[in-house]
Amino acid sequence: MRAKPLIAIPLIAVALAGCSAQTPTPQETTAAPEQKPLFATDAEALAAAEAAYANYLEVSDQIARDGGANPERLKGLLSSDQYQTEVSSFQNYVTKDIHSSGQMSFDSLHIASSDSENVSAYLCLDSSQSRVLDSSGIDVTPSSREDRWPLFVTFESKNGTLVISGSETWTGTNFC
Repeated sequence: MRAKPLIAIPLIAVALAGCSAQTPTPQETTAAPEQKPLFATDAEALAAAEAAYANYLEVSDQIARDGGANPERLKGLLSSDQYQTEVSSFQNYVTKDIHSSGQMSFDSLHIASSDSENVSAYLCLDSSQSRVLDSSGIDVTPSSREDRWPLFVTFESKNGTLVISGSETWTGTNFC
């Protein structure tokens, strides 16, 4: 099964099963003995991942509010490959002459694994406070779009900070 790329703000409707109180089980992590972990504790990894994702959402929301203009503002927040995916997604805003209002948020971030170079985490993305508008300001948000959906996000270390290197909709039990 192919993983779906990160959904750049609310363009694509995500149809998921009903919510459940279950959270995914963290994956076991074993670093090579000669490699020092990127973070001393999961708490440090969690704080860094939360900060990186919050910063990404803030900038991404602004680009969406600006109708997809100047997506290069995401450079430094994403890996090269993830940046290209995001630029392509924001091109849809320009092509369709749409923009967003409001903002996305996230919660329930849990570290899945952390090693000397990468961190992976589960989180719930919340689009309930974000709408897609056409050039006339008419709400064109797909009615089938879920307000919340689970993501599996990967981060990598770049110049001492975490950047998003991947994101996909979690296909297991919906933990949001």
